[in-house]
Amino acid sequence: MAKKGNFYSIGPGMRMGEQVVELRIYDDIGFWGKSAADFIQELDAAASTGMKIVVAINSGGGSVYDAFAMYNALRRYSGRTVGRVDSVAASAATLPLIACDTIEMPENAQIMIHEPTTVAWGNLAELKASVSQMENILDSVISAYVRRSGQPAEKIAEMMEATTWLSALDAQAMGFCDVIEEPVKIAMSTNSRELLSRFPNLPEPLKMLVDGEAPAGDPPSPKPVDPEPADPKPNDPAPADPAPADPAPLPPALPAGLPTASAMLKHVYASCRAEGIPHLAEGVLMSGALAGETQANHRVVQAKEIAGICMAAKLPDKAAEFVAQGLDVDQVRARLFDAVASASNQQISNTHRPEPTASSSAPALSTTSIYEARAAARRRVP
Repeated sequence: MAKKGNFYSIGPGMRMGEQVVELRIYDDIGFWGKSAADFIQELDAAASTGMKIVVAINSGGGSVYDAFAMYNALRRYSGRTVGRVDSVAASAATLPLIACDTIEMPENAQIMIHEPTTVAWGNLAELKASVSQMENILDSVISAYVRRSGQPAEKIAEMMEATTWLSALDAQAMGFCDVIEEPVKIAMSTNSRELLSRFPNLPEPLKMLVDGEAPAGDPPSPKPVDPEPADPKPNDPAPADPAPADPAPLPPALPAGLPTASAMLKHVYASCRAEGIPHLAEGVLMSGALAGETQANHRVVQAKEIAGICMAAKLPDKAAEFVAQGLDVDQVRARLFDAVASASNQQISNTHRPEPTASSSAPALSTTSIYEARAAARRRVP
């Protein structure tokens, strides 16, 4: 069972009598709990068996950066992958779905695509950097959707701008689904219900589910029928009050001691600005799950050192990429060495001595010859 705050689980499973690896994404992706780095490590371990991977999704989305890390990891897997929408795959949750070779959807499942959102904090330069970052993310998401669906980029961009919900039939027509299955009973986690409530254009079944009602088509839960009470006898004691019903379970909370997302964003931006690296704040947030301000401060200090060695290597633009990948300083030094070596056209070898330089065809410079020429010129003057 996944720990509280983890948005996925990976383990063995059975599918139509076949042993498979099942990846379940049943909560908001990323930020708290497991990070994309944890996912890649667990996926590599599970994928070492070479078995088919079934990606079962019921999520309202989450961190687009962690979702892209999952997308790329699944795309690199050499074996067969099957994506399955168990109820809803919305926003960033569509990225690991479309990374799969085959996508299956029950008839009443839904996919949603929209433009990514973020929280910006800082001065004008920092806000402009955030806008540029969001434009890059939007282009990347559009490219991934185009690659899977075959639709024109302009059409995908229009659908994302309008926040488009696709039923299984719509998704199949648009190239986002391959196989339509029998409808299932729709359900979702408390966190996903809260996230979906913020999205516009909710289909009616999901709107009813978010409002706490049973979607149309789902069998209603039978209501218990109380037996008719027997007439009490004169000497019978008064019936005792019924035992109170168990209270409804509370929604899962964040682990104790964790700051809110907005507080963490403000802290990271303020710390990066204080260290003179405001352009790396996005990278620090992208680097994975931040367990608190202490870990965030450590990553900010590390980001500053990475910026310094990238500047020394004359590759300052690499700093944001390295920070976002969560690399430590030693790993960055190794990457920079590889980048500098590959960019050099000169083959370096310490096993051979240099070949002797061929003699130049031009005459060697001689001061004696110069003086003799000047003396001869003076003798010729009458």
